[in-house]
Amino acid sequence: MSLSPSLQNYVSGLGLNIPQALSIEFVKALQERHVAEFSFNSLAVVLGEDISLDVEEISQKIVTRGLGGYCFEHNKLTFELLKALGYDVQLKLARVLNNNVEREAGRTHRVTLLTFEGVIYLVDTGFGGNGPIAPLRLDINSQQVAGLDRYRLLAKGEGEYDLQVVKGDDYFTLYRFDNAAYTDADCELGHFYSHKNSNAVFLKNLMVTLKKQDQTVALVNAELITRDRHGEQKQWIESPESLGHILNSEFDIALEPAVVEHLFIRFVAPILAEDKVGVTS
Repeated sequence: MSLSPSLQNYVSGLGLNIPQALSIEFVKALQERHVAEFSFNSLAVVLGEDISLDVEEISQKIVTRGLGGYCFEHNKLTFELLKALGYDVQLKLARVLNNNVEREAGRTHRVTLLTFEGVIYLVDTGFGGNGPIAPLRLDINSQQVAGLDRYRLLAKGEGEYDLQVVKGDDYFTLYRFDNAAYTDADCELGHFYSHKNSNAVFLKNLMVTLKKQDQTVALVNAELITRDRHGEQKQWIESPESLGHILNSEFDIALEPAVVEHLFIRFVAPILAEDKVGVTS
């Protein structure tokens, strides 16, 4: 089977080979390697860059240049590869809730439903630190383990489903998706809001995440958070030099010093100032 250059670039970038026959094992390997290799981040959003949803440009940005991206980029690339390989996939949009309280939320997250040998799986390579590292079966109210995390899917009625993750001693709702039919045109709307609207969470926060089988590393504004089987450790980012070093060493992202300083002044310094005020007052 031959793939387009952009999709072959994706497969090669993950160190995978085109499967001779379709299998769920390939999908598992694809998702696990993707979230460990290609960072979920808001860098292009906060820097005001144009973000294309053309699969060739996504492949160049995420794979070739190593700059990562967010859900509309990551999950588009994954969807197009699975579709090109012959998997039965459907594009779905989700409302990000990130709490256990019902609230109004637009459809600003893209996911994939994959049906293989009669089983439906949720595939998501673009939800950052809380996202699954493996496909999750659409088994209602059944706990599933993926790496460090435990998940379950709940049926909410009217064809809607909630993805939840265990936090502490309880489940925490991440997002809600449904069975409606969606196209790339629907993604363009959610994508436009997510990187252009002043109220969008990605415009207000500096976020960079890589997620491995036994470790999650996340840069969130002024903190570097590392979580593994021993617990969670947090480290304050105290200078532009420290921020640049972390981006390079933890996420393999090298930015110009002036860009790093801009990010530090905008997202890190205000939090450090607030923290110092809280300590001294």
